[in-house]
Amino acid sequence: MYKSFIIVLVVFISLFTSCGKKETYPDIELPATPLLSLSSRWGVVTSSYLRMREKPDINSKPVATLWKGYILEIVSKGSDENVVDDKPGYWYQITYSGLQGWVFSSYINLFDSLDEAERSSRELRR
Repeated sequence: MYKSFIIVLVVFISLFTSCGKKETYPDIELPATPLLSLSSRWGVVTSSYLRMREKPDINSKPVATLWKGYILEIVSKGSDENVVDDKPGYWYQITYSGLQGWVFSSYINLFDSLDEAERSSRELRR
């Protein structure tokens, strides 16, 4: 009898708690983010070496030195065009070997797939 009472009580409670009005949520349009609007996801270093920096600025502290042929994962692209060493381009936020930082676009080639980036890296390292 005690088990029957518990079962009826659980069913009764679940019926009343699930009968509430369902919440509706408004549709929210979000702006495009650099990651979602970026078409190229991979980069390959084309210069003999390239400094990865903490911030998108030539005077920012270096995080690491990247060598020709290294493959980088592109995280985002800076919004403003800059000039570094008389070369116009954009700063790209990247990850490499667990590190995050920024590199200047004039010293990398961009690719849509990892396979293409790996092929280019092999060619550059020859």
